[in-house]
Amino acid sequence: MKKIIQRKEFPENLVLIGMFGSGKSTVGKILAEKLRYTFVDVDHLIEGKFRKPLQKVLDDLGMKKFMRMEDETLRKLHYRHCVISPGGSAVYYPQGMKHLKSLGPRIFLKVALPELKKRLPDWSNRGVVCRGGNNLPALHRERAPLFRRYADITVDTARKSAERIANEILKSMR
Repeated sequence: MKKIIQRKEFPENLVLIGMFGSGKSTVGKILAEKLRYTFVDVDHLIEGKFRKPLQKVLDDLGMKKFMRMEDETLRKLHYRHCVISPGGSAVYYPQGMKHLKSLGPRIFLKVALPELKKRLPDWSNRGVVCRGGNNLPALHRERAPLFRRYADITVDTARKSAERIANEILKSMR
């Protein structure tokens, strides 16, 4: 039987940051279940608003307008008792990241580039903002320092199951 954590022991929200493919959704759903929180995927919010896949939204708006809209979406989030998973490009928006911090601690799910390459053999239709290069090594090189800068907590995901990562996050909150 899974142990259910009492809400009063934890921050009002948890915010998972990291590269696409880092496990934010998988780990986030596990955390939400354990905490009896709601899981919020910001990419899905955007897809719902536009009623189309993220890649199509990006194609239709263009990168500049998409980035403005994504930043605005982050700054308008107001949730309680949620595990929030913003897109990997959230780290491009200082005001958006500041607002996310006001919602709860930002937990960086750190994944090494070789592991990301295994997890993401084809990411061409994921709706990825490619500001600093359109290949995975370039994106990783550009975003890794930003994730580290904004992280309140860093969890190395190497050789760990999603369940174990979620448990490490819960342990770090105590």
